[in-house]
Amino acid sequence: MIRLPMWDKQKESLRTLKRRSREGKGNCLFAEMGTGKSRTVVHWIEWLFGKGCKLCYIVGPLSALHVWVAEWDLWATYPVAFIDLHETGSAGIREARRLAKGGYPVICLVNYEAAWQIGMQRVKRMRHGEEVTVLEKADTTLSDIRWDIGILDESTTIKTPGSKVSKFFRRKMAPRTTHRLVMTGSAYTKRPLDVWAQVNFACGAEVFPPIYAPFRAMYAIPHPTIRGAIVGYQNLDDFVSRLSKCAILLKKSDVLDLPPVVHETRQVTLSSKSRRIYDELKDEMVAELKATEVRSAEYKALKAQFEKLDEEDPEAQAIAERMEELKAEGPVTITAEHVFTRIQKLGQICSGFIYPDPTEVDERGRPIRPEAIRLGTEKLSVLMEVLENRAGEPTIIVTQMDEEEKIISEAVKKHFKFTPKILNGSVTGAEARHNMIAAAAKDPCFIVKQSVGARGVDMRWADMIIFFSHNYNTEFYEQMLARNHRGGQTKPITYLHILARDTVDMKIMRALERDLNLARSIEHDWRELFT
Repeated sequence: MIRLPMWDKQKESLRTLKRRSREGKGNCLFAEMGTGKSRTVVHWIEWLFGKGCKLCYIVGPLSALHVWVAEWDLWATYPVAFIDLHETGSAGIREARRLAKGGYPVICLVNYEAAWQIGMQRVKRMRHGEEVTVLEKADTTLSDIRWDIGILDESTTIKTPGSKVSKFFRRKMAPRTTHRLVMTGSAYTKRPLDVWAQVNFACGAEVFPPIYAPFRAMYAIPHPTIRGAIVGYQNLDDFVSRLSKCAILLKKSDVLDLPPVVHETRQVTLSSKSRRIYDELKDEMVAELKATEVRSAEYKALKAQFEKLDEEDPEAQAIAERMEELKAEGPVTITAEHVFTRIQKLGQICSGFIYPDPTEVDERGRPIRPEAIRLGTEKLSVLMEVLENRAGEPTIIVTQMDEEEKIISEAVKKHFKFTPKILNGSVTGAEARHNMIAAAAKDPCFIVKQSVGARGVDMRWADMIIFFSHNYNTEFYEQMLARNHRGGQTKPITYLHILARDTVDMKIMRALERDLNLARSIEHDWRELFT
């Protein structure tokens, strides 16, 4: 097989990976999709195998793990054994250890959710008089053996420091892994703070404080009233300076000559009915937040007084009663999650429907979501007009919610007399996705939920993506674009954003642009250090 020569940027990245490995340091490869980072990592693993390493694990999204076998066959010459731990579990780990002891290099593939649960079983235990389900060790786990190489692909999966998967890799796997690497194309796109957990796994305390709280205090400006939210960032010059010591930054523009991209916006005006419901819901949300702020301020003041008094003091008892009254009135703390769920309601109205509040629960006590109420077709009318003008050219339509898929699918079936293919969470398995996308390339339109399409999907066959709606996930938005505008794309691309005028749609779009501009600012400062 004739292998194409490596790009200069790939060679430079590989030299950096090797140098830091010789120094016993971890690596971060923050390279956009299409920059050849997989080939670079394959050659790095191959080099480490040549230095005596035998055991390697690669963790990534389940839908993309199979790519590593293909990449190895394409670029490497070193013979290895691949073991799928998602299928083999503890037995696969023991087999990998046996082969390594026999002198055979092994690469274990596993997805994030399975990795920290291998060898664990759910058992019921009594705690404080209540029966609870806990995870207990029952067999060989991933952290039971010593690994030579550990790679986290799409490492933003561990970006939340408090998540179980993040704690598992930082606390259990990092000490058991000699050579560590994280790789992603969007490490800091949503917010710079996301890099801490990734860098902590790869490099320990070399770059940033080993505890998240001081790191957050160094670079984030907290929101004065909403717990967990931030209003901005600070000291980013120091942030970039530290990060540049351990991380490789690689953009598509560094290595590829890609066709141009155009972003277009079509604004629609909500119907009088939809606007009335939208404004009423927005006013209700604002009033609710203001009331929560008042309760929160009083609750904090009472709590401070209560902590200074003896619990038997009559005044303390009166304060405790008032605190309970405040809790009964409503939330005493504003959380980002609470605000986000309210914003989702406004987004539903913009897309032409709304889910009523649940009134029933299932057998496990979880709310049952009622059927959506259809409100208007403002966005849908624009979408159908564009598809009509496309005259059957393959077009990708990006959605965020299940009801949007139903609305669009029904309209396309009625207008164009065919049922569009829909890629969402119900389509599992890399082969099933590949077959669906290959078939969709011949159709006038293909509907994809952004959270699914942003992972392990190739969409270079279309020259237009229509965003029927957006959410605040900048990482998924950027990945969705990258699935289409990447190496091998030859057509000029158009991204069309359908937005409801004077609504949360416009605010989300501005937030996405702000996040991407912040990322570009970080990259600019990063490059300035090497100029």
